[in-house]
Amino acid sequence: MTRNAPKDPPSSALTRLREASRKSAEARRLRARVGGGKSRGAAGNALRALGRALVLGLANVLWPRPRAAVPPLSSIRKVLVIRVDERVGNQLLTTPLLRALKLGLPRAELHLLAPRQGHLVGSPHVDRAILWQKRDALRAPARFLRLVRALRRERYDLVVEAGHWSAFSLTAALLARVVGGRAGVSVGHARGDSARFLSHPVPHDPANGVEVPAKLELLQPLGLPASGLELDTSLGADLGPADALLERAGLAGRRFALLNPGARLADRRWPPEAYAAVARGLAARGLAVLVVWGPGEEPLARAIAEGSGATLAPPTDLALLAALMRRARLVVSNNSGPMHLGVAVRTPTVGVFFRGDSARWGHLVPGFAAAEVRAESESDAVLAACDRLLPASRE
Repeated sequence: MTRNAPKDPPSSALTRLREASRKSAEARRLRARVGGGKSRGAAGNALRALGRALVLGLANVLWPRPRAAVPPLSSIRKVLVIRVDERVGNQLLTTPLLRALKLGLPRAELHLLAPRQGHLVGSPHVDRAILWQKRDALRAPARFLRLVRALRRERYDLVVEAGHWSAFSLTAALLARVVGGRAGVSVGHARGDSARFLSHPVPHDPANGVEVPAKLELLQPLGLPASGLELDTSLGADLGPADALLERAGLAGRRFALLNPGARLADRRWPPEAYAAVARGLAARGLAVLVVWGPGEEPLARAIAEGSGATLAPPTDLALLAALMRRARLVVSNNSGPMHLGVAVRTPTVGVFFRGDSARWGHLVPGFAAAEVRAESESDAVLAACDRLLPASRE
């Protein structure tokens, strides 16, 4: 005879409900305090969805799905990777795929169609970077059409649409279809209506929860192996400007940690008091602390510096930021482009995840540690992640 499981007493259930409500309210309060960053708007998303539906309907009429077979790898002479996302972090996350394609197809020219951020990343495995400016389709249609015609004249043997596996990029999928032609081989993740434009749509394996291994799934139709999970960048190779900044800041020759408390999205920012506690903890471990910031983030960074005795950095561009990271013994950053940049320059990096998404946006490399936080009192969790990496960062 099966017995029913004992029910929690009403007081126990009520206690859990109150605790869950308290945590939810605390998360909302903290996110309201961090400030800055951008928020996603429902109206903007709805308008975008309508435009996508109209374009998709027209595309279905004009372009049938390509049916090409993958040619022998030895015959592939020219490959185009399309990555139209304008965020630096997402461009960096594409570099392991670029490396695997170049090493797996050493006789082929590897071209990258990307916005300015993709060019700044400077993957050493790209033979030619082609500038993509999405706004040209409406603001400069003649230049946009010239670009499309020039890409078609390249007669690529393979086009790889390298957008996120979870988000269908209609722009990138259309480009892959138009540039590759009806007989061209086009590879990309199967999501939404993307399979309609690809000769080889690749299903995402849910076991690949981390972004980089998921991106490398696009190698499957070619039978190519991955070539590591590390990110690549040439940013910051010139260390001169960073050394001059460190000299002016009184940090030349000192072991220091670099803190990046900002993020493009407000709900990926941890409060300044929490970062100040981390900065004090790092100082107690013998590290100087340099706090960097991006557009609109100076008040946040200044509050951390004033609350911890850390050094506030002057404004930096991406190249200078990367060079500073190369000189640092440790990088601590919210889940943002600079976090991925720290990994790319091979500096031990702690990612602070305020939304519980480290399982996707973290890294499976030895020099990375994730710290999941929910409250400003959890600085010990971040410092514990720092301690796991600090021995590897000592000379």
